[in-house]
Amino acid sequence: MTAVRDEVRLQRKPAAGGGYVDGAWWPRSREAGVEFADLITAARDQVGQVERIGYPLGDGWELTHRKLVVDGHLVRLEGFHAMPAHTLTLIGTQQRRLTLLVIAPGTPQDTATTVLRTAADPDDTASPDDLLAARSGRRRGQTGSEPALPGAEV
Repeated sequence: MTAVRDEVRLQRKPAAGGGYVDGAWWPRSREAGVEFADLITAARDQVGQVERIGYPLGDGWELTHRKLVVDGHLVRLEGFHAMPAHTLTLIGTQQRRLTLLVIAPGTPQDTATTVLRTAADPDDTASPDDLLAARSGRRRGQTGSEPALPGAEV
């Protein structure tokens, strides 16, 4: 991960990685138009030209349009009820996909950095909920006094 403010905060598993997610992304806000455009540019080397982004409805994304133009290419934004919370799926050319855990924008840097690295570990096969809960020392189904990450219900 880089400390440069303008860089996209994204960590990905190597192509051979497995598990529920292919890595993690820590956006600076919930403004889909701004954040998705930066993510699309950063992920192009892995998925090709992004044609669609799937996101879970009710996950707090601020959307003004269901289409986004990035570098002259149209990208459809599609919300789904059945999609796991705290994830995004980028679908590129030739149906290449990248599913990412989304870390809430207000998450403290040390916590987010740990989750980014864990989600990008090629040996990690934890679910999105378990990845978010892991930093607090509990797994899904255990009780605690606070959510695993700000804005994240586990």
